Formats: sequence, C-alpha cells, structure tokens
Amino acid sequence: MNRSGFLLDLFFVKTYNISVNDDVKVLVLRTRRGDNKPSPDTDLFGRTLEQWVCCAMRGMDTESVDYTEGDELLPVVISHLSDARPITVVLYSDTPLITYAAVSEAVARFKRENMNVMRLPRGWVIRTDYAKTTDKIYTDRIITPGDDDFVTVFSYNQLAYASDILRSRIVYFFMERGVEIVDPNSTFIGANAVIEPGVKIEPFCAIKGRSIIRSGAHIGEHCVIDSSVVESGADIKSSTLTGAIVYGGASVGPYAHLRTGAEIGAGARVGNHVEIKNSRVGAGSKICHLAYVGDAEIGEGCNIGAGAVFANYDGRKKRRITLGKKVFVGSNATLVAPLEIGDGAFIAAGSVITENVPAGGLAIGRGRQAIKENWGNNAFTRSEEEKPTF
Repeated sequence: MNRSGFLLDLFFVKTYNISVNDDVKVLVLRTRRGDNKPSPDTDLFGRTLEQWVCCAMRGMDTESVDYTEGDELLPVVISHLSDARPITVVLYSDTPLITYAAVSEAVARFKRENMNVMRLPRGWVIRTDYAKTTDKIYTDRIITPGDDDFVTVFSYNQLAYASDILRSRIVYFFMERGVEIVDPNSTFIGANAVIEPGVKIEPFCAIKGRSIIRSGAHIGEHCVIDSSVVESGADIKSSTLTGAIVYGGASVGPYAHLRTGAEIGAGARVGNHVEIKNSRVGAGSKICHLAYVGDAEIGEGCNIGAGAVFANYDGRKKRRITLGKKVFVGSNATLVAPLEIGDGAFIAAGSVITENVPAGGLAIGRGRQAIKENWGNNAFTRSEEEKPTF
C-alpha cells in the first residue's frame, strides 16, 4: 500500500503536536489570475497547488471553491458556511507551503482572544455566525504564524521559490526517518513516493510518481525513478525507470532505460544503454550492452548479447517473444516476433531469427561467409595516386 502521501501529510499536521480541529471548516479558494500564471492545477512535486493546501488541512472539514481574484469575498463564504462548524477558515490555493500547524495555531489564538475575524497573511479566520450577519469581512489585525507557511505563488518566479522550500521539506522528512541522501540540494522526491529507511540515494536523482524504494536499495547518481518499484538489494546506476519493477539483488545501468511494464528478476543484470519495455527478465539473466527488448518473456539464467534486438512490431501490432531458461542470444542477433525459443537454445551471433527454436537447438540465420582472395588491390587499400578520379 502506498502510504507516502499520508505520511507527508502527517508531517505537516503533527510536527508541532497540534490536535485536529473538529469545530473548523476550511474553504480553499481556487484562485486564477489569467493566462501565463500558475493556476490551482499547476503541478508541484506530484500534487497541484490546490492539493497541497487541502492535504495540509487533513483532519479538518475542507471544501474547494472556485474564486476569481478581486470578486467580493463575503458572498462566496456565506454560500459555503456550515452550521455544524462554528469557525470558518478561508485559505487560497496559491499558498502550497501552508501547514496544519500554522492554521491550527491561528485558530487557537482566535479562540483564546474571542475574535470575530482574524486576518492571515493570505486568508481569514471567521466566526461562522458573525459571517452571516456582517456586510464585510475586514479587520486591521494580521496574524503571521510562520515565515514560509504563507508564501504566495503569483508568478513562476514565486513558484520556483516555493518549490525549493517544499523540495527541502520533503527531502529532510525522509532523511529524518533513516533514508541516506548524500546531497539533499540535488535530490528531488515527489509527494507520492515511498522510500523506506535504509535506502541510499546518490546526488542528482529524481524520484517521482508513485515510486516505492525498499530498504537496502541503492540509487546511484543521475537516476530518474518514476512510478517504479525498486526492491531491497537492487542497485540502480545513472538510469531512467518509468513504470518498472526491479527485484532484489538486480543491477541496472549505467544509462539503461526501463519503460512501462519492464520487470527485472532477482539477481538479473541490465547494463549499458539497454532499453526494455513491457518485458519480464528472469532471475539471474544478463542483458549487458546496447540491446533493445520489447514485449518479451525471458526465462531465468539467459544471456542476451551486445546489440541484440527483439523486433516486436510488425508495422501493425506488437507481438511477443518468449525465451525459455538458459537461452544464449549472440551479439547483434535480431529476434522477429512472434517467436518462441526453448530452454537451453543457442542463437548464433548476427542471426535474424524468424522461426521458433526448439529446446537445446542451435539457430543460425545469416548469410554464409565468402572469401575472395587477392582482394588487397581494392579502392580502400590503393594509394592516393592509384585511386580513380571522376
């Protein structure tokens, strides 16, 4: 189960040990400012600006409302009041760094001082029954709970500023829980990632989407892990994973690309400049150099040579290739789908294989080598004076 988003929200909720406010309703105003400006739906580490505000208010009764900056605020608030909540907090979707602690502290002070209206740096706290009777929301009293909590994203410059603060919060959240991050300043972790204690992450890595990194995994420099699972003991070096699974003890990279549906078995090795898509690679198998594997099932203990290509597309549809256990595919071989190759089969280097190969068989699909003697006097070996002119 992916619990990362929940854990991050607890970080913002419980950092200051403040209890949930059952008597508060939060209105989040989805504020838009026109074209070429950040909107409530602008992405920030895997969540929209609006979602960051709503998730920070986890535990409170929260409702999002469309709002155009400059319109009268009171009618919007009145139309969404709840009689069951004596206090209404109005926030804006352009404050993605807001924390539960900041709002809860403001509400606590609001209660202590028996206020009707409290103005926040970007928002309001209003007594619900007062909002029904007043003709204007206004007060001179401005409360500032935290330095960064109400950073407002009006422009892409401000979005970058907020992004840097939020990135740091997320990274240190995981470090405090036992994840070794060698260079926090160059590491990017999305809001929906799960990273267990005992993981080591080298510099210049991005972990995005609903990725899960298990304890004992190693993420080397310059990796992008997007919506993928890396199991305990796996080692990823300078590679990109998108929608892939890498099982324990497997090694990936450098410069490999695992696309959606790639599954790398325990102890398998995927090496330099290998691309794998929608394929299972069996435990202990090796694809070490410059290969493309698409829509394939590769059994345990296979060896795929340098430059091998699994030709899975016939111009109309994708077809599958199945290899049994301990199959050897020589360098620069091309396997043309659909194809089945039995256990222990051997594919000669440079072959183009279009027919099934039985277990234990040897398949050679290349032209016979021809030798032409006395070929030394060819255009390549001639001196400059001997070469013909045109």
